[in-house]
Amino acid sequence: MEKNEFSDELVKTLQNQVLEAMKANPGPYYAAFDADGTLWDSDMGEQFFQYQIDHCDLETLRGIDPWERYESLKKDDPRQAYLWLAQISAGQSIEQVRAWAKDCVEKNGARVFESQKRMIAWLQEQGIEVFIVTASIQWAVEPAGFLAGVPFEKVMGIQTRVDDSGLVTTEQTGPITWRQGKAEALLARTQGVAPIFCAGNTLGDIALIETSVGAKLCVQTQTEENGLFEEEDKLFAHAREHQWPIHHFFK
Repeated sequence: MEKNEFSDELVKTLQNQVLEAMKANPGPYYAAFDADGTLWDSDMGEQFFQYQIDHCDLETLRGIDPWERYESLKKDDPRQAYLWLAQISAGQSIEQVRAWAKDCVEKNGARVFESQKRMIAWLQEQGIEVFIVTASIQWAVEPAGFLAGVPFEKVMGIQTRVDDSGLVTTEQTGPITWRQGKAEALLARTQGVAPIFCAGNTLGDIALIETSVGAKLCVQTQTEENGLFEEEDKLFAHAREHQWPIHHFFK
């Protein structure tokens, strides 16, 4: 498939919507992007999960079929499945987990869309604080987010508590950043101030996108053979109904 970056017309539309929102609101100003399928075309949480299976010899994964366990949890309750991907690192130092995540991205890559990277840079140039809000593990997304121009501390994702000695625990900390939880996490971070730009790729991102009082960008990265295509298509239908900007990243 040929990658299709933003047209000049789309960039101008988004920038004008942001600038109009800045005129209409006193600030501070925020923007938020979903991660997987929005900033790049892969799932960083699942990519890191496979990396840990292959390279990290985690005690928590011994004696089980890791993917079978994950898919079973996901079928019952996706929130528990995504949390479990953080819990499997229990007992490891946070420094080690982040080092693994960095190595995972270096080995497997993060195919960041140049259009999104340029949009992030432009937003930051306007004095807008940019966040990534993801249902993937925060630690897995941080190094990929950095490649997109977003520092580690501006990535919000699923995580478990790190104890005083720096070890990861199984205890959930913060909201489960899935569906409505993405919007809740962002607004908690901004102290209730609505963002002026949000972007996502599936119907699960709609709560996040709808927090924006400015630009609302919906993108599509999946093909019909992919399981998320239907969710992206549903978001596009909603976007067309409400006249939000849309973009297909692959022709």
